[in-house]
Amino acid sequence: MLRQIALQVKADNKLQDAARANGAKLNVVDCKPFNKTGMSLLLELHGDPQGVRATTAAIRKTEGVRQVVEGESLGEATPLLVVMDRPGVCRASNDAAIVCLECALNSENQPSSWRFIARKTSDFRQVLARLTKEGIETRIEDVAPLERKATLTGRQKEIMATAVAQGYFEFPRRISLTGLSELVGVKPSTLSEILRSAERRIMANALGVPFQEE
Repeated sequence: MLRQIALQVKADNKLQDAARANGAKLNVVDCKPFNKTGMSLLLELHGDPQGVRATTAAIRKTEGVRQVVEGESLGEATPLLVVMDRPGVCRASNDAAIVCLECALNSENQPSSWRFIARKTSDFRQVLARLTKEGIETRIEDVAPLERKATLTGRQKEIMATAVAQGYFEFPRRISLTGLSELVGVKPSTLSEILRSAERRIMANALGVPFQEE
């Protein structure tokens, strides 16, 4: 049975360290394996221009970072495409059949929250064993079956359609979260959660699995 796992993990997060040191906010929008040892990350930086520039410079100098491509700033967000060695948490999930719902690299503080769907118990155990091998402290918060059907609400469909039409999911983005929130009449914090929930539902539909709302 597919299960939703929630963990607290304590691991180095050099990207968030760089942002925090320069007074910026960093958000991991998406990630993809680059090769056997690398990871491509799409980031968004928020903050004043000086802090964003300083954070970008710090990330370029961070150990393990191979390449940084800066996109055009849209409103309050500056997109970055970062190619780097896989962080410990990502290495721990290599070859395990999981789908991330909440990225551990998005947390500004430690320990961070990591949520994912595991195909079977052996995959979950494999992730835990590799986290231990990586020296990452871990605490299990919740293990629950997926029970709800993954269907979008009418409002979610409307917002997702607008987000796609306005280029929110493109790289670089053609509209920022703030700009999209003004367009659909929803506060940025609320809109962010609506988009995340809709994306999780779409992912669950794509996998043909039930969906459990937070």
